[in-house]
Amino acid sequence: MNEPKRPYQILLIKSRHIGDVLLMAPLISTLKQRYPNSRITALIKEESRAILTGHPHLHRVWTFPKQHEGESRWSFYWRQLKAWWMLSKERWDLAINTTEGDRGILNAFLSRARERVSFINKRQEKPWRLRLLTRPVVFQGGKRHMVIHNLDLAGAGEQDRIVRLIPSAEETQSALKKIQEAGWDGQRPLVQIHPTSRWFFKCWTDEGMAQAADFFHESGCLSLFTCGPGAEERRRLDAILAQCRHPFLDLGGRLSLKELAAVSGQCILYFGVDTAPMHMAASQNVPVVALYGPTGVYDWGPWPNGWQGEDTPYGALNGIQRAHPHLVIQKDWPCVPCGKAGCEGLKQSRCLDQLDFNTEVRPLLAEHLATIRPQ
Repeated sequence: MNEPKRPYQILLIKSRHIGDVLLMAPLISTLKQRYPNSRITALIKEESRAILTGHPHLHRVWTFPKQHEGESRWSFYWRQLKAWWMLSKERWDLAINTTEGDRGILNAFLSRARERVSFINKRQEKPWRLRLLTRPVVFQGGKRHMVIHNLDLAGAGEQDRIVRLIPSAEETQSALKKIQEAGWDGQRPLVQIHPTSRWFFKCWTDEGMAQAADFFHESGCLSLFTCGPGAEERRRLDAILAQCRHPFLDLGGRLSLKELAAVSGQCILYFGVDTAPMHMAASQNVPVVALYGPTGVYDWGPWPNGWQGEDTPYGALNGIQRAHPHLVIQKDWPCVPCGKAGCEGLKQSRCLDQLDFNTEVRPLLAEHLATIRPQ
């Protein structure tokens, strides 16, 4: 396929959260690899802007309009109309919607791109959505990682399978300064512990997290706790810290997204739950040990950069799984993964609550830590 003489204008649309946006990064690099003269724009939510800024293969980042606090409905609608008008003014050659909802398909259509690509549901697709696309791609079910799903939208050909998240020199220096101000001497190996998620049904027990922190200290490491900026996550972290018996560092809620990635890069291991910061740590090539509950690991497990296999690095439905350098710990119960917001929809997951530190988690942590720090 010959490239147009002018820059190949590509629009990538992802109307999801931070982790979803990060796992789109290999698609950006793959398109740039195939079309070296292209100019790629990402259209994402404002909360995820920092995840893609600085990506070496991305030309610019646009964000969906968001209604401001106190803004009237009509004012917001007017800004949305102006955003669509600006979108349509660009001479897009290709628009790719990477999510299953209507919003992305509508924006792809309103971009007036010559070629419009999106996932569709083969069995239950709405006819009007099909009419807005020039190349529908059937979303393949089964065990396939989201990185691979995203790459399906590029079609056949060579692929770049690196999840790139690159903090600037200033962000890295700022993160290092905050670690030092928290009490790090620069000598003791750091282990990042991120025990919280915006969805508490993905969280392990407070006691288990405190036990893990004490284990890392007794293994010669220093636990560095992080969490999101929300008040609920901070309260959850405080409850965990109150149970720790050994010294630790606390940077919970004090880091920007890029600083959080830079902090992960200073650590020898990430230990935590299924959440965006876990994917961020994996993008820094930091070994990850992640606890999973209702989520499918085969599609959302920590991505091992550069993996070249088919479908997913995690072939089992549940249980203990490894994809070097990462380890996932999950119950092998028949109901796991259920994909629900906790058992009976009560925002509490028994498959995590009944995961025992001493008998199930500690031996695996000791084994994994030994591979990172050979004696």
